[in-house]
Amino acid sequence: MQSAKCKTADERSKKGTSLISIIKDVPFFVLAVPLLIVSSALAQNAPTVGIAEHLGQTIPADQMIFTDEAGQKVQLSTLLDKPVVLTLIYFGCPGICPRLLDEVAKAADQADARPGVDYRLISISFNPKDTPAIAAVRRDALLGTMTRKRPAMGDWRFLTGDPENIKRITDAVGFNYIANPNGVDFTHAATVVFLSREGKIVRYLNGLRIEPAEMELALADAKASRPRSFIQNIQELCYARDPKTGARQLAVDRFILLVTGVVAVTFLVYVLRQGRKRKRLLAEKGGL
Repeated sequence: MQSAKCKTADERSKKGTSLISIIKDVPFFVLAVPLLIVSSALAQNAPTVGIAEHLGQTIPADQMIFTDEAGQKVQLSTLLDKPVVLTLIYFGCPGICPRLLDEVAKAADQADARPGVDYRLISISFNPKDTPAIAAVRRDALLGTMTRKRPAMGDWRFLTGDPENIKRITDAVGFNYIANPNGVDFTHAATVVFLSREGKIVRYLNGLRIEPAEMELALADAKASRPRSFIQNIQELCYARDPKTGARQLAVDRFILLVTGVVAVTFLVYVLRQGRKRKRLLAEKGGL
């Protein structure tokens, strides 16, 4: 009886060993391919949220038709008669959108550039359920907060649209968002997109803080149809405009701050690398 039990145990052990050996003999890529397929499918189906900047690209404004606050159809290209400050929002947003619009209104109210003369503001809802009536209410309430440079009704447009045109504008500027399961709200980022008269994307100001000086620089780029890269943005930080002469000159304090930051980061990287190198040498000596 004991020998039979041992035999059975040996057989099970051999079967287990043979199964392990079979798995070991299977090439790794054969086992990895199904995992890669599944992960690739999940990655493709997984929605993304954020801003994919399309700097330098021109939006197909002549292919986009929206509805204005009065319920009239308007082709977006007809509004590009001057540089445009574009925001993508939805009117029922409980958090990000009102704050973003407030920041844009404050910056526009304080900047030297004049809305309606130097540029136009356009806010487009990416919620197809939003209506022109809601857009008009939101517009009037926001314009009422501006005291210095309140735009005329036609100088800050609040537009709504159908899913097809909403997709065109959000895809064109790289605005990625998803609808929440409650069917009411959306998960999205905050950005202000600056367009030239030709519809070229020249700047993005991401986040919920917009300084009047930033708006001025972005509008200057939009007027010149000049997309600005990250390095150029860093360079721009080192210069300021003299309020008396209007000339741009090196801002020494900004320059010193930038250089100090670069030196600090470089030194930190050096210290970390030296520390790792020392640990590796000690480990090698310990193994001798």
